[in-house]
Amino acid sequence: MHQRLCALAMAVVFPVVMTGCASQQAVSALPAVAEPDGQIFAALDIGLRAEAAGDGAALLAAASLLEASGARPAEGDADLAARWQARAAELGETVPPSRGRIAGPAYRNGIVGAGETALLRDSFHSGRAARVSLQARGSGTLRLSIRRNDGEPVCEALATTAPVSCQWVPVWSEPFTIEVVNLTGAQIPYYLITN
Repeated sequence: MHQRLCALAMAVVFPVVMTGCASQQAVSALPAVAEPDGQIFAALDIGLRAEAAGDGAALLAAASLLEASGARPAEGDADLAARWQARAAELGETVPPSRGRIAGPAYRNGIVGAGETALLRDSFHSGRAARVSLQARGSGTLRLSIRRNDGEPVCEALATTAPVSCQWVPVWSEPFTIEVVNLTGAQIPYYLITN
């Protein structure tokens, strides 16, 4: 597992942090998503796998990639980069100095039960491109729906094996409703990214 995580991190991230990885094993690439979402999806995937495997080097790589993307946790969600750096330190890996975050995308690492809906609200500025991206982390189908404050639909997309994005330019600065609907009979973990 360590070799698989290291190879994935080296292929997607960068070779600087990955001095402990010496694998030549082939790894299937993550689905392609426009930057910066692809980088955030890769960091979340690598970090959660590394956390489960207790792989300190891959945890540091994922934390660095997540911080470099500029993404920050959505309100109420854990700061995964900080958690992964702390866990890597517990595993004896050297933690790079913290630089602090700048404003940028937010990510959510959630789970939606069978047939259930996760409802979120987020505000976007008028006249600026807005984007919400969703990736299912398990088998099944999730529906991403975006609605204006008055309930008018803005975008709808289905996420199965590849990430999906909804993009639009709001006319007014206002909150939007983001729905993640589980269309299957089992719970599905997911990543949600807002710009």
